[in-house]
Amino acid sequence: MKIEQKASPNCFSRDGWKPDMIVCHIAEGTYDGTVGWLCNPASQTSSHFVVGKDGRVAQLVPLDQAAWCNGTSMAANDKRYFGKSTLETVRERKTNANYYTISIEHEGYWKDGRGKLTAAQQEASVGLIRYIRTEIKRLYGTEVPADREHIVGHYEINPITKPCCPGECFPFGEIIGALGGQKESEKLYRVQVGAFQSRENAQNYMQQLRQDGYPAMIVTQ
Repeated sequence: MKIEQKASPNCFSRDGWKPDMIVCHIAEGTYDGTVGWLCNPASQTSSHFVVGKDGRVAQLVPLDQAAWCNGTSMAANDKRYFGKSTLETVRERKTNANYYTISIEHEGYWKDGRGKLTAAQQEASVGLIRYIRTEIKRLYGTEVPADREHIVGHYEINPITKPCCPGECFPFGEIIGALGGQKESEKLYRVQVGAFQSRENAQNYMQQLRQDGYPAMIVTQ
């Protein structure tokens, strides 16, 4: 795909981390305005890519560098504290999320579409994410899974400071589906409610759960 190269000075080393999470944003601005601002040293912010409503794509930061877009704090009293993230991966890693994320800004304003993309923008985003996944595999030998644990919104990284980024109408499901990934509605989740050393005790508990209407079964590890 065609990607305009617009270098931003606002980036730093990944400090040994391999990127495996793509974070989607709403730019709160136009394509040209967003590119210009994120390339300005005074902004103290950046993104790896910007996607315009007309399908244009610009790259501002190399994939082997960390952009300044998804920063989390180590201080528990900070609103951007990593422990406030709704993503288990972010909480477990206990470090600045910029190190392992790739950022995509989408031209637009939350108030105008709540994160909804134009057809050209959505198509470009699918192509861009496909390109990113291929490049990450080439550069690092690792996969970025096409699912909602690895293609996420900024609001999941920083729910306190960015609750509306990219917005409730952002088409995560459609994008992941176009990438051949698993939609959230197609997943099955298992809930473990007990562990027993005695098979008899396990069977008794299973029968109790079934009587209460739960489709319980016994599995062994």
